[in-house]
Amino acid sequence: MVSIPVVSAEYSGEVEYSIGGSIFDIELNGDESWTNDDASDLLCWIDENHGNNDGITSENEEENYEASAQEMVGTEVNHYLNGVVAILEEYAIDLSFEHGNCLDTELVTISYEGKFSFDAEPSDKYVLLFNTTDAAIVNNLQVNYCIFQEFEVQSVSGLADDSTSEECVKGFRIAGEDMEIQFEVAKSEDKLIPAISFISTIFVVLLSLGIFTQRTDQTH
Repeated sequence: MVSIPVVSAEYSGEVEYSIGGSIFDIELNGDESWTNDDASDLLCWIDENHGNNDGITSENEEENYEASAQEMVGTEVNHYLNGVVAILEEYAIDLSFEHGNCLDTELVTISYEGKFSFDAEPSDKYVLLFNTTDAAIVNNLQVNYCIFQEFEVQSVSGLADDSTSEECVKGFRIAGEDMEIQFEVAKSEDKLIPAISFISTIFVVLLSLGIFTQRTDQTH
């Protein structure tokens, strides 16, 4: 979510989305690995934009970059639910790397967590959309949307190698192609049981009345 330069595919990442209090509150947890040239480009960019641009990425510059995540809170992000854009409510990142010459870096790992919400109206049907960047690097980002405990997924598009289970949709982002997941509120079996029970009760009552009436007629 924080703007960073991207140049090649020496990157991998995975993000897990989980449901908060409702479908309108989504939590996220992610991990990324940057290696070789991508790692160097990232740290040199941090040195330039959050430090003194001397070619050395220091602990202080790392802290400045991590603190910049708070600037994202309260802003719109790339998810939409039934056309309503998500607002980022919480976001924090944590970097791990060896401080020093940014050109000598071989590995950077990033962990992040956050929460976003939708000011959308409740519905029986939903469309979750993610506006995907054109940067090819996202093709190496796996996403896991485990938010469908109370829903039935109808269709999925915009993810590579996608799979759907009872609660989750998983796959890899596709650069330049929006992700779209259509889902509906699940038809609860618990709601059907009382209705069936009620109908059965009515049937038994009517049957009993019929028998009682028949016996009454026979006694007169």
